[in-house]
Amino acid sequence: MQSENGYSLSTKIIFYVLFVASVVLVSMFLVFEHIGKKTLYEVEREKAELIAKMFAPQIGINLYLGFNDKVDRAVKQIMTEKDILAVYLKKDGETIRKLKRHTKALNGEVETFQIETPIYEPGGKKQIAVLQLHYSSLHYREMVRNMTHLLIFFFSFATLLFIALAYQIRKRLTPLKKVAVALTDYDVKGGELVLDFESDDEEIRLIVNAVEKMHENVNAYAELQENMKQILSQKVEEKTAQLWQQLYTDQLTGLPNRRALMDDLSKQTEALVAIVNIDDFTEINDLYGHRAGDIILKNFADALKELDIDNAYRISGDEFVLIKKGRFFNDEAREFLKSLRGRIERTHFYYEENRVDIRVTIGATIEENPMIEQADMALKEARKQRKPVMIFSSEWNLETRYRENIYWIRQIKSALSHDRIIPYAQPLYDIESKRIKGYEILVRLVKEDGEVVSPYKFLPLAQKSHQYHFMTMRMVEESCLFFKDKKDLTFSINLSVEDILNHETVEYIKDRIVRYGVAHRVVFELLESENIEIFPEVEKFVSEVKELGCQIAIDDFGTGYSNFSYLIKLKADYIKIDGSLIRNIHNDKNAQVIVDAIVDFAKKLGIRTVAEFVSNEMIYEKVCEMGIDVAQGYYISEPVYIQEIEKGPQKEDMV
Repeated sequence: MQSENGYSLSTKIIFYVLFVASVVLVSMFLVFEHIGKKTLYEVEREKAELIAKMFAPQIGINLYLGFNDKVDRAVKQIMTEKDILAVYLKKDGETIRKLKRHTKALNGEVETFQIETPIYEPGGKKQIAVLQLHYSSLHYREMVRNMTHLLIFFFSFATLLFIALAYQIRKRLTPLKKVAVALTDYDVKGGELVLDFESDDEEIRLIVNAVEKMHENVNAYAELQENMKQILSQKVEEKTAQLWQQLYTDQLTGLPNRRALMDDLSKQTEALVAIVNIDDFTEINDLYGHRAGDIILKNFADALKELDIDNAYRISGDEFVLIKKGRFFNDEAREFLKSLRGRIERTHFYYEENRVDIRVTIGATIEENPMIEQADMALKEARKQRKPVMIFSSEWNLETRYRENIYWIRQIKSALSHDRIIPYAQPLYDIESKRIKGYEILVRLVKEDGEVVSPYKFLPLAQKSHQYHFMTMRMVEESCLFFKDKKDLTFSINLSVEDILNHETVEYIKDRIVRYGVAHRVVFELLESENIEIFPEVEKFVSEVKELGCQIAIDDFGTGYSNFSYLIKLKADYIKIDGSLIRNIHNDKNAQVIVDAIVDFAKKLGIRTVAEFVSNEMIYEKVCEMGIDVAQGYYISEPVYIQEIEKGPQKEDMV
């Protein structure tokens, strides 16, 4: 039973036992040398100190009273202790009593303890003498010698015991050594195992039987184990490939995903990187269902693979990224992207024999070391400017925009925390009665330096940073509180679809208009957008607030979607004609035609009309001529802080 370094197990065990025993014995010896002797020494020294302290008070009293004979008797009594070799009584540095034995200790042949104890006046702290004792160390040395003999005897006995133990260990482990030798020569693949020896130990016999049983089982499983190894290796390779596929591949389309894109981009120095967004993809899901949407996305991914590009990726629901390697100039890249867009939009996609046409918007970057953030910024600009293709420009100063966003988000949070989101109001002038009938509430942010900021600077960021609903609730609270006692005035509050979809905001609005009793004088202005009518929550909100007595206005009507049907569906009370139609209506014939149609339609439905951006007298007169009911704009009044509004309705004639 030899190990790799040539020592048998029994030899190692004996070595370990002897090593541990040696460590224990040496430790005991060192403990005795460094602790035991010191302890014995301290015991003897404490005995001497105790004797000195016992006699010091007695000597002090007698010395103080002048009983010199009693002082002598006390000194002699101290000398009765056999280990006391000499007594010295000193006063003011001079020895006044001295008594000693003539021994080898006093001649320096034996070590002595020298103890000094101060003697004080009876009941005081003034030292009057010093008692000095010379104590023999013979007793200490005798105890040390006896202890050393005892240790030597113990060490000798322990050594014999460890030798006997080592012999027994080697004898008991010899059969195991034979088993180890037999196993060393054993071949798993069909080898024979010979264990021909006897042992008196039951444990050894059990080990031998177990080894023989193992031999029977190992041969049976050897071939199976080899097959399992091959199967396991194959499964590991398949699982690794599967995990790699899941990690870097979009499961729906089979295209590389965002993680793969970021890895590839890190290796690109010159390339055109474009994000392709499918316009209004949610309409496909709403019209045909999500299964149809998935099929269209798969087919769309297949179509991208056929384009003249190097790589295609899917990074989100309806957004794909294309990479074309090489250096591009702006005009060249624009023509290339227009060509790609044309090919994509000319491709026909089908679901159950229904043809689905797809439109896309593309944002791209051709910067050195291109980043996906640059292409994403270009895509956002393309949507904002309603252009099909947009290429990122370093002149956009991306970092500056981000810093500005961070700055305004901090301003918004600070303003909300310190009540610097305040309501402004702009009058709504009733043309027929020639009086101000009410006010539209407009949000403003006041910076720490007192500057009043218009909403176009901070409102979009408030929506993106989830602060918007706090502003809405602030405007509702402030306006309801202000107008609750102004019975002859109405007031309008702007609400977005986001506000109406927020259950907490809706409940807050209904609570405040009921609490302040202003429901019959509040008008909620809903922004006209492409998706306002598809939300059942909007129709539910309109129905609930109308039951409370509120009115509804459709804001910015006349541009964008301009679906007349939802005016009826939402039971609008007012149409606010978009300012882009009003600002030049006195000399723009096309705007006049559109506004005429809106006014005519509204009158037939009993809906009142409001003209925004009435900025001068000519516009005001044209608005009056066209039969619009209410005028709003700088010609009437600029927006003012709500607290500056005069009490009661104003009836100043505007013409």
